[in-house]
Amino acid sequence: MINPKTAHRIASSLLRRPEIAGDVAGSLMRRRFADAARRARAAARRPDVFAEKVISRKYNYLWLCNPKVASRSIIAALLAADPGAEVIRDASVSRVLQTHPEAREYSTFAFVRHPAARAYSFHRELRSAHLTYEGEQRLGKERKRGLLFRLCYGLEEADSFEAYCEWLHTPYGSDAFADRHFLSQSAHLRLPDGRPPDFIGRLESLDADFHAVAERLGMPERWLPLLNSMAGWEARREDVESARAEMDACLTPRVEELLRTRYAEDYELGGYTADGGAATETAGRNGVPPRRDVFH
Repeated sequence: MINPKTAHRIASSLLRRPEIAGDVAGSLMRRRFADAARRARAAARRPDVFAEKVISRKYNYLWLCNPKVASRSIIAALLAADPGAEVIRDASVSRVLQTHPEAREYSTFAFVRHPAARAYSFHRELRSAHLTYEGEQRLGKERKRGLLFRLCYGLEEADSFEAYCEWLHTPYGSDAFADRHFLSQSAHLRLPDGRPPDFIGRLESLDADFHAVAERLGMPERWLPLLNSMAGWEARREDVESARAEMDACLTPRVEELLRTRYAEDYELGGYTADGGAATETAGRNGVPPRRDVFH
């Protein structure tokens, strides 16, 4: 049973997205009522911009989480440097700045990741047959996957990485209804006035860029732990390298074209050019220069 509030959201979304309204109508005409309901519920979703933020009053910063970009490692390092830092969950940037007006004067920073690597990491996590989480963490991951498959129409059927990248070009894979893990990075990092954060580092040069942040803020530098990587929680570096080799095999010209079109703004935001910006990730040791030019 759909409550009135959800019904209103569905109706409003269908009015804004005629292609989804057409899909729903087509399913109804074929008497595929369950399929029509799934499509309609997908249209009621809103972009998930509620990833964690961290505020430190000691070092006067606001960090914006960008999911699938070493967020667990970064949070661990920030809390180690300032145990009193506040982790804010389930709030947009606008909401955080409303409830914490002092943060409007703070330095803001975030990290980005090559869009192809980020997309592959999420798809691999969804399709992993041997999740490395144990106990409640594993159960939480299984539930999250099931929920995403129910709410994101067509995602469960996108088995291969290429099929997933094609799905991202459907209305159901667009930013309008995106989960935080495949929402464009630019949408996560955009401040209320449209500006990017003061500093944008890259996962490919994470150690160097995090050092630049710590130096700028006068924060004690911490070596970032390798947490929740493509190869699993607290993975060994050799496992990560193996996962990267698998990813490279999936990055066909067709897949790269799909991702470059879908995440065009993210490629520009991170400086991932057509001839450079490979999806290789070696945590600050691959020669990719840190983006320090925008930190002021």
